[in-house]
Amino acid sequence: MYAGNPGDRLSGRHEVLLCARCRKSPWKVFDVEIGNLGAGGCSILRCRESFAQGEEVTLRFAHLKPRKARVRWVCEGAVGIEFVQALAPATIAELNARYGLSMAVPHDPA
Repeated sequence: MYAGNPGDRLSGRHEVLLCARCRKSPWKVFDVEIGNLGAGGCSILRCRESFAQGEEVTLRFAHLKPRKARVRWVCEGAVGIEFVQALAPATIAELNARYGLSMAVPHDPA
């Protein structure tokens, strides 16, 4: 979780600029820009919609299925998002290959 210090995150982030769809409710869906992305979450940039810390949302980005998430922080137009379930190593590898990213792929402890 991000608590004001990037070292507080559960996973590292990679700078990106991806368009996404954010769903707050069945009738409230809007476009957002993702500014960074990691296995545990992302940030939303310059969004005109208001968010509240702890709010539950669903994000759909890239070619992935919608991901449930929670708002962890809101600061000057940016919003920190934590995924309810972290991106799987295979998903990160696929994002890296498809979009030319260089996110670290976590290794399974098994």
